[in-house]
Amino acid sequence: MWTRRAAVIKWSDNPKTIRCVLWDQSESGARIAAPYANKLPAVFTLINGNDTSRVCRIVWRKGPLVGVQFVKATESEELARMRSAKPQQVEPARPLPDSIRMPAGARAILGSVEHKDLPLSVLALGFLLVLIALTTVFYVAGLENGSGSAWAVAVCREANAMCQHPEFGGGASVLMAVVYLAARGMEA
Repeated sequence: MWTRRAAVIKWSDNPKTIRCVLWDQSESGARIAAPYANKLPAVFTLINGNDTSRVCRIVWRKGPLVGVQFVKATESEELARMRSAKPQQVEPARPLPDSIRMPAGARAILGSVEHKDLPLSVLALGFLLVLIALTTVFYVAGLENGSGSAWAVAVCREANAMCQHPEFGGGASVLMAVVYLAARGMEA
């Protein structure tokens, strides 16, 4: 058993591969961290760093972590035949050996975090819009401060550096736009 190795997930319905981290592996299965783990199919092929591939069946999901059981060659052929014959059905989870189960500490941490299917790009876009709005407010407040506008004086009193240098917020907006575009690229 070893920990943390790069791997790739592939399945027949998806021409692209998905990069993942293989956290633990035993003879019968593994624990994997993958983006959009909740959207992975019940059966897929796992290719580790030395191009060894194993057909896997998901037995548990918890946030970005997935527990898989390695499927034997004959069972793999049967699963492929079933997939092509009718829509894919999710099989009940089988318990994994103790060496592959999620540690108690990780269970406690992940159990306390409520998982939502909110794409990262939506959060990045939200931060980008907030930064643009704040940059605009500080820029306008900086211009209006000289004319004695009450709201501009109050804003610039509390955040003088931002009124004098609205380019700080503009720079943060540009960086957030890059983060947004990168997140959108990862989701595609």
